[in-house]
Amino acid sequence: MWAIWTARNKLLHEGQHSTASETMNLFKRYLGEVDGAKAKLVVCKVPLVCWKMPKEHFVKINFDARFCKQNNKSCSRIIIRDDSGLVLWSKTIMHVNIHSPFAAEAMACFQAAEMGLQLGFLRVEIEGDSLAVIRKLKEERVE
Repeated sequence: MWAIWTARNKLLHEGQHSTASETMNLFKRYLGEVDGAKAKLVVCKVPLVCWKMPKEHFVKINFDARFCKQNNKSCSRIIIRDDSGLVLWSKTIMHVNIHSPFAAEAMACFQAAEMGLQLGFLRVEIEGDSLAVIRKLKEERVE
């Protein structure tokens, strides 16, 4: 379609007439460029992570964070589901003056725990994807 449209525009605006073979050659060159671009694409496979239900009579709080180094901002995402997968609560929170990806994940983890407490859940599983935050929390556990 693009090749036909280009030929039409050249005829209308520039008075240049294109033959069918010229239009086909343009189309073939375009397809060659697309095929060449496909060969240069880098494909990265991302593992599919499935949500796992919590134990019976528990709620599961999942958290994640994104960090923008250029302006020291982050975004926390928190979602709470029951043991059947029903979403009970979710929230996205923007932060300023966050200076590292670790701090962003730690803030999201803190907010997830705080939300569980504020909403009054007694049986909770908290899950995030930052192993560094979880290890640090276990090291500094007060018993």
